[in-house]
Amino acid sequence: MTGNETHRRWLLEAMTAARTSYWRWSSPDRGFLCGTAVGDTVEAHEQMRIDWWSLLKTMPSTERRRVVTLWRRINGGEQDEIDLLIRPDTRQPKTWWHVRGAVVARNEEAAPLIATGTWEIIDDTHDHRARSSVRAHAFAASRDPMLVVDERWRILETNDAFIELGGRPTGEIQGQALQRYIEAEVLRADPAAIAGSDRAQHHEGLFHVDGEPPVPVELTLSHFTLDDTGQTHYIAALRDISARKRSERELEHLARIDTLTQLPNRATLQQTLNRRLLQLTPGHSLALLFVDLDGFKHINDSLGHQSGDTLLKIMVKRLRATLRSKDLVARWGGDEFVVVIDVGSDGQLADKIARRLLEALAHPMVISGHQISVTASIGIVHAPDNGRDGETLLKHADVAMYAAKDRGKNAIVAYHHELKHHNLEQISMLSRLREAIAKEALDFVVQPKFDSGNCVIGAELLARWTTDEYGQVPPSVFVPLAEHNGMASSLGNLAIERAAQYAALLAATGRPLPVAVNISALHVMDDDLAATLRRACQRHRITTDQIELEVTESVFLENTRAPEARIEHLRRQGFRVAMDDFGAGYSSLGYLRRLPFDTIKIDRSFMHDLETDQRSRHLLAGIVGLCNLLGMETVAEGVETEQQWQLLQTLGVKQYQGYFLGRPMEMDQLIARLAERP
Repeated sequence: MTGNETHRRWLLEAMTAARTSYWRWSSPDRGFLCGTAVGDTVEAHEQMRIDWWSLLKTMPSTERRRVVTLWRRINGGEQDEIDLLIRPDTRQPKTWWHVRGAVVARNEEAAPLIATGTWEIIDDTHDHRARSSVRAHAFAASRDPMLVVDERWRILETNDAFIELGGRPTGEIQGQALQRYIEAEVLRADPAAIAGSDRAQHHEGLFHVDGEPPVPVELTLSHFTLDDTGQTHYIAALRDISARKRSERELEHLARIDTLTQLPNRATLQQTLNRRLLQLTPGHSLALLFVDLDGFKHINDSLGHQSGDTLLKIMVKRLRATLRSKDLVARWGGDEFVVVIDVGSDGQLADKIARRLLEALAHPMVISGHQISVTASIGIVHAPDNGRDGETLLKHADVAMYAAKDRGKNAIVAYHHELKHHNLEQISMLSRLREAIAKEALDFVVQPKFDSGNCVIGAELLARWTTDEYGQVPPSVFVPLAEHNGMASSLGNLAIERAAQYAALLAATGRPLPVAVNISALHVMDDDLAATLRRACQRHRITTDQIELEVTESVFLENTRAPEARIEHLRRQGFRVAMDDFGAGYSSLGYLRRLPFDTIKIDRSFMHDLETDQRSRHLLAGIVGLCNLLGMETVAEGVETEQQWQLLQTLGVKQYQGYFLGRPMEMDQLIARLAERP
């Protein structure tokens, strides 16, 4: 016989002699496989299966609670060892099972897979001392603080874990009321009523230790009856729940703050604002500043979300550094922030703070190696003048902020009643514009471009929108409305489709002239723009050089290289690119050096004093000469008189647009004009 076989035989003999049997449980089984050791084998016919739910059903309620509590601790990964004395059947009150064992395998989520051990039946009439000894041992050895109390919550016995938690010797604790150490609502009730419940109840409280912060604990109560006297006592088991309370506080904190900026979030802002409004006294006022960063989406799209997050954190530091410690700043969402200021009786304070914020936020910064400058638009409301509840104030502040954006951004607007009506009109107009774009209900005309011989060499596509309610809405109104409300690409895609259609019509007449279409800065950063252009060319069977893209200098104001890279990518695919409105606003000759456009369109503002202002002529001649050296064509916009046209020719301009040569017209009118001059 081998050593392993000898060891196994001895083990079985010992189990048989001790009247001990084995048990085994494995997931996902809901029962226990129990067997009896007989001689040197474990016979299959001696095995029995005990269903978990049937076992619980026959137990007294107190025993059931103890077993369920133990299982929850095991299932939660808090305990592996099992040493349990239970009464399995209410019909056999003197029969007890002593169950020992442990969880021997868990899965990756720490859920138990296999548990095994031994069990023995203890007859109460013969093994009273053994059972009492086991119970006492379990009480003393428990890692959780435990104590025995009477019907008036007086402490009779404690285990070592309770002594360690309280920091006091047993002699000082025994006989004292449990309320002296634990503050809990449950201790106001009768322990018999608490322990007699069919369900195990967990009661929270605070354990007070001298000189230390109170320890949050969870208290579970069960009862037992002394065999010799029949007196009922209660076992109070405590569990330190400091870690759980800490997690709950952290979760509550996360629910109240914005994780990126660590500012109060929208829900917290609304709660705090409403509380402050209730505390307002006559003669005192609150001000709300609704702050929206201008152009943040372009930076986020160009440099990526990580750089966008970095920018937001920098903006938050600047907000906090500019505001007073008692002012509240919260993140409303995206690139929007709300500031709540107690202005007292100073009606000008909010405006002063808003101006300081504009200045602080606009300072240049370096992100991912790029120097960036971001402005903000701020709407201001006062409480109670502009509203007495948080919802109304925030709505009015939002209206004022959008009015600041309509003024060209980097602006401050204080709310007044007329703004609300203007905003409602914009909302109505926005809804109709969205519907018109979706149904392709916008009209398009073309304005021809001419050479010095007054021959048509191309055309620019122009959108027109006519409504029953508002009449003809100018592009200066509906184009920014579309761009500010997420419809820049939709409007641009509709224009691209029509430009490709018109280019195909021109090619069909034998005059394949390029058709120019305006592309907004937002549309340039659309990842689908190149594919949209290619599909339009393929659908209408035209070449890419029959489409010219006109972009304004605003596409370069983010100080990043992303727009340049995208435009250069379009040029490599054969699309012509023109800089529109050159000379208006922030134009820089550096743009011409950084990106070789095909065409530079000189803004109509140069035409105003061209005949009388010699400096304007010199400046224009310099721009034309530089463009010629760089191989770029120049187009003069806004030519309205013959004198302007002739003067532009002497300055070297080769292409022209304006009412003097040709007004915007329908496509069939342009085709008819071309037919007149072969």
